[in-house]
Amino acid sequence: MTTLRILFVALAAALLSACASRQDAPVPRPTAYPRVSDPGAVYVAVDSLPVLFEVNSTAEVERPRADWLDIRYPDWHVTIHVSLTAVDPAEFERALDNRMQRIHLNVASLAVTEELELDSPEFTSVLLSSPDARSTPLQFIAVGDSTMIVSGVAFFENVAPEASVDSLAPMVRYLRRDLTHALENLSYR
Repeated sequence: MTTLRILFVALAAALLSACASRQDAPVPRPTAYPRVSDPGAVYVAVDSLPVLFEVNSTAEVERPRADWLDIRYPDWHVTIHVSLTAVDPAEFERALDNRMQRIHLNVASLAVTEELELDSPEFTSVLLSSPDARSTPLQFIAVGDSTMIVSGVAFFENVAPEASVDSLAPMVRYLRRDLTHALENLSYR
């Protein structure tokens, strides 16, 4: 019985000393990504535009200029900047080249992993997805009947260059869904 008691005390002392020595040791923490909830997919048309452009009902819409539209997702610190350019048919090619050049400047150094060609009854659109671009992962351009160009970019505010693209992926997926809906339903008023 005394041997059992000595063995129990020795085991308890060893266990306590092992636990005491580990309290000061650093413990790595797992990487945590923010939980992003799906805002839903209820769309409303933006008023007073020459085109019918539908946005997610949870987004805030601002009109900084007559030919601009800012669609803000305040919980995510994301703004989709949309420009509407009415052009003279004679200047259409030059205006389209200008917009395409701006898009290519943003994605020149990044891999475009997805290029969606979308058609609505009155517009032909292209949605470019570059997940490696942390601040501008989505860009689009829509062309009407040689008189209207609608283009835009999703801009993530305050994204650190070392931020993981995995942490942005859910938001990019939801924004891609919203932009796909808007471009597939884009039409003149």
